[in-house]
Amino acid sequence: MVSETKTNIINGAKLIVDFLESEGVDKIFGYPGAVVLPIYDELGKSNKIKHYLCRHEQAAVHMAEGYARVSNKIGIVLVTSGPGATNTVTGILNAYADKTPLVIIAGQCEEMGCNNFQEADMSKITSSCTKKNFVITDVKNILSVLKDAFKIAQMPPKGPVVISVSKNILMQEFQCNPIKKEFIPNLTVETSQTNIIRMIDLMKTSNRPTILVGGGAYASSTLIRELVHICNFPVLHTLMGKGIVDDLSIGMVGVNGSNLANAILEDSDLLIVLGSRLDSRITGKSEIFLPHTKIINLNVEANTSLNVNIHQEINGDLNIILQQLLCNIKSHQIMFNLKFDWIDKIESLKKLYSNENLSYISSVDDRLVTETVLSIIHDYTQKYNPIITTDVGQHQILTSKIFKSKTPYNFLTSGGLGAMGFGFPAAIGAYLAKPDSLIMNITGDGSFQMNMQELGTCLEYKIPVKILIMNNSSLGLVKQAQGRFYGGRYYQSDMINPDFVQIASAYNIKGIAIRTVDELKQALNKYITKNIPVIFDIHTVNTEIV
Repeated sequence: MVSETKTNIINGAKLIVDFLESEGVDKIFGYPGAVVLPIYDELGKSNKIKHYLCRHEQAAVHMAEGYARVSNKIGIVLVTSGPGATNTVTGILNAYADKTPLVIIAGQCEEMGCNNFQEADMSKITSSCTKKNFVITDVKNILSVLKDAFKIAQMPPKGPVVISVSKNILMQEFQCNPIKKEFIPNLTVETSQTNIIRMIDLMKTSNRPTILVGGGAYASSTLIRELVHICNFPVLHTLMGKGIVDDLSIGMVGVNGSNLANAILEDSDLLIVLGSRLDSRITGKSEIFLPHTKIINLNVEANTSLNVNIHQEINGDLNIILQQLLCNIKSHQIMFNLKFDWIDKIESLKKLYSNENLSYISSVDDRLVTETVLSIIHDYTQKYNPIITTDVGQHQILTSKIFKSKTPYNFLTSGGLGAMGFGFPAAIGAYLAKPDSLIMNITGDGSFQMNMQELGTCLEYKIPVKILIMNNSSLGLVKQAQGRFYGGRYYQSDMINPDFVQIASAYNIKGIAIRTVDELKQALNKYITKNIPVIFDIHTVNTEIV
């Protein structure tokens, strides 16, 4: 006798929560509203999933990003229709640019195209910044859509997926079979032997080879180390590649990189790019980027560097390709002899830029210098191996150069989009992924005010992130550009700030105003490892150039 599969009568909202539980989801970031209340009602009954009530939907996505990047899991966001959904767009685009796996479940009107209350077509709005959009129009499709969404978000290149669903679908009941967790295979795309041999030939005949490590190589540090040990090629990194092999890297390249790293990059005759799309912040004017350098681009995506002249492109799983490369090198006992001229040139460049300043002051000022402040913070906290999040601006550039990262998740920043307001909520998400770590959000006064309402989230859930505000009462990078390109006409780049210590007090959070080096050291000594959220309001000079 054949046993029948047991079915359950279940509504759409319950099915969504049951699926999330079956996938091991234990954290959701969101903000409720009428359309998604059926899901919230079911979440309230779950003893496996904790929902974190954010104070703004953009911040909810950034929290999910921080959580996903540190935990190496998928981030889940739940928001209502209309403005609740559209408020997520900046975060979604940020996750898309930086390849962070997210699933955003958004409420939707029952009838679209009728000018209904809170009507917003998220499938059209986010079509250019998601891997996939789904609109659920039948309750029977919920399970298949969720399975596809999770698979697509996590398959390289990772990224965000948006699911839109209306209230009537969430409340509709139907007969459903028990949920079975499906195995999602890892991407194992290798390249041809011809490609590997061609790459090795280029490596052997090069006079000035260099390796550039990007954010797409975050899971390949062991193999990169083995390759460098064998070939002894110099290593550079991008902003998103920070933390992967920092101890091997000479420095960061790009518009905001070091002069040393950029000089080595420009002198190379062969550049092996590992997991970087070579965007405009790296290349500058792409038509004049490395015109005499042969570039080998290893990336999971094809045609990621359309404006750059790529000599050889190899697409596939970077780990598999590196394994193929190493296997060939070892089996054929290939030796790479780095030319003495290249070694000497690199050493001479190191001497030339040995006293390179990270910043300078355009006029005399008694206030603290951000470079000095960050150096003190780095020296004091490096023993704790902190997880650093930044926003966007001068503090981001200096932090990326001063702080050393031991792993890719020790340094979180908005690389592809450059979104102010990313750092603070991302720090909250990072803490929820690794609660035993010291989490520091290094931010600017402009960036912090983009999402400082999340102090309420810190208060409610007792999240002990440390917020270090470089408070120069200006938009430093904008002001710097006005001084350089617009004749010093500083328009709308200076601003009057609130008292951040008083704002902290309003949220029952500790705040400290810091104006001297001694005050900074005392505050770090007293509060940096305390299990409470703290705002360090550090008053810095507004004439610093980075």
